[in-house]
This record gives sequence, C-alpha cells and structure tokens, in this order.
Amino acid sequence: MADPAVDRTHHHPAPDGPPAGTGTPTADTEAGASAPRGPSAKARAGRGSALLRRAGRTAAALPAVAVFLYLLAPLAVLALSSLNSTSSLSFPPSGLSLRWYSEVLSSPDWLVSFRLSGVLVLLVVLTTVTIGTLAAYGLVRGDFPGRGVLSGLALAPLMVPEIIIGLGLLYYFQGLGLVNTLPGLWLAHSLVALPFVIRTVMVSAQALDPTLERAAATLGAGRVRTFLTVTLPLLRPGILAGAVFAAVTSLGEVAVSALVSGSNTTTVPVRIFSAVQFQLDPSVAAVSTLLMLVSVLVLVAVDRFTNFSEVL
Repeated sequence: MADPAVDRTHHHPAPDGPPAGTGTPTADTEAGASAPRGPSAKARAGRGSALLRRAGRTAAALPAVAVFLYLLAPLAVLALSSLNSTSSLSFPPSGLSLRWYSEVLSSPDWLVSFRLSGVLVLLVVLTTVTIGTLAAYGLVRGDFPGRGVLSGLALAPLMVPEIIIGLGLLYYFQGLGLVNTLPGLWLAHSLVALPFVIRTVMVSAQALDPTLERAAATLGAGRVRTFLTVTLPLLRPGILAGAVFAAVTSLGEVAVSALVSGSNTTTVPVRIFSAVQFQLDPSVAAVSTLLMLVSVLVLVAVDRFTNFSEVL
C-alpha cells in the first residue's frame, strides 16, 4: 500500500496564472484590440479618387452650362418682356398680360406679313430642296471636270456677307423689275438658303453606300426608279435638315429682304426691324416669341420622326 506522503511528493501545485488553453495575451493582440475599426486605406483612397473625378466632371461642365445659359438668357428675357402689361418694352415686366399677343394677331398689317412670310417659306423650301438635293448628289457622286469649282460656287453665298448679296440683288432685280415683288423675294431667299440644303444633303450623300444602288440596278431598276426608291429614302435625313435650315433662314432673313422688298412685300422680319426703329413696344417681343415657338415646334416635330440631327 503506497504511502500517502510519497504520493503527495509527485503532485506539484499548478503555478498561478491564466487557465490552460487561454493563452497569454501578447503585444500584437493588445494592439489589435486597441486599434479603431474603420475603412481601410485602400477604401479611403478609392473614395477620394471618386470625389476628384466627380469634381473634375462638374468643373468641366460649368463652362458648357455657362454658355448654354448665356445663349438662352436673351430668349427668356424676350419671352417675358412680351407679357408686359404696360406699353414699354422693359424687363422685368411690371405685370403679366397677353394683351400684346391679342393685338398682334388682330392687326391687319401683321397678318399680311405673316401670310407673306408663310408663302415664302413654302416656296423657298420646295425650291431649295429640289435643286439642292440634285446638286448635292451630282457633286458627290458625279465625276466630271470642274466639280470642285462648282462645289465652291454652290457654297459661295455662305462666305459672302448678306448685305453685299442684297445690294447686288437690288441692282440686278431693279433692271428686271423684280424689286418689291413676291418672285423677287422668292429668288432672293432661295439664293441665301440654297447653300444650307446643299451642304446637309452632301453629308448624307457621302455616307450613302453605292452597293445598294448597284443592287437595285442588277434587279432591273432603272436610274430614275433607283434614285426615287433607294437613293432618296437614304438621303432623307440630309433633305429634312436642309429643309429646316431653309425655312429658318427664310423666316429670319432681314438684310436681303430689306433691300429687295417694298411697302407691298413687307415680311415679318422686316416689319419687326421697322417697328424696333419707330415703334418700340412689347408687340415686337410677342411676334418674336411666336416665331421662336414655331421654329422650336417644327424642329422638335421633324426630329421626333427622323434622325436628321445626326447630320448636323
């Protein structure tokens, strides 16, 4: 039988300390426990770069916004001035009223000018679109001597000041008896608007795939039928864009119209110019606002059903 005293000599008491398996806390563990929890340095750097990119885009957009506001500010001032309740053309208006729109739409003089400008727009658009489309297609797809010279001559009115064109037309039409006549205004406006139609249709003609026309020819279509059924639909964006430019040019033409028109052929822009000189009241702003609204509505309507904005 073992001596209890001997057995007690083999059992040593455990040293004071933490229980087994818990481990002794080290310096790294203590540092990790005391460190604050938050986003890592990489996340902070990514967030900072994103803010810098956003600030850069905002700074780059500011000049464009400033230019846009600068262009729209006169139109906004004009539209608000047309609602002035008093007879003075002032901004800001002292009161809001549709009085001047009513006076313009009931004035015989303004109505005659509206009708004349509307007829001119229709005649000019039909003339310039027909001639400009054929000329642009021939200049792009044709191969004949002097094509470069003709291209320069077709676009020459864009390089010459309109007052010079108007003065030349005045001397020319005076000998033909076309001053103060509708045909004279028609020819003058068509001359000024034709380069815009040629330029826009030339852009569409240059992007035209000639294999489509050759495919129609191999299927038995003649030149006229190929042009009407294949070429014209492909040129539609340029034609519509040219028609819009021709209409806007004719509707806003002042310099040439003032020289070749007269008392019986006073267009809306010429009447506006005369009213600003001798009778400055909000009716001028009302007419200008109406013309602006018509132009915007036509542009939106055409762009809604076609992709002519790609040509611009």
